Amino acid sequence: MPLLEDLSVYEDGDVFTVYDHSYEDEDAEPGRGRLLGTVTRGAGGDYVPEGPGAMFAWIAPARTIDDALAAFVG
Repeated sequence: MPLLEDLSVYEDGDVFTVYDHSYEDEDAEPGRGRLLGTVTRGAGGDYVPEGPGAMFAWIAPARTIDDALAAFVG
């Protein structure tokens, strides 16, 4: 279970890719850590977390990226 300070987030337009940099995955790109999932910003401005690491409760609809990142931390 990663902590918020363990996350690295990379933005590409409306998609934010979330990694746990405290855990090095041997198949991952060096320096990024384990891929947890993505957060997508929808047309209405809501943020939607998705992926295998998005398993914790989060405030829906998420109005900020911080609210959506709660799905990746416990």
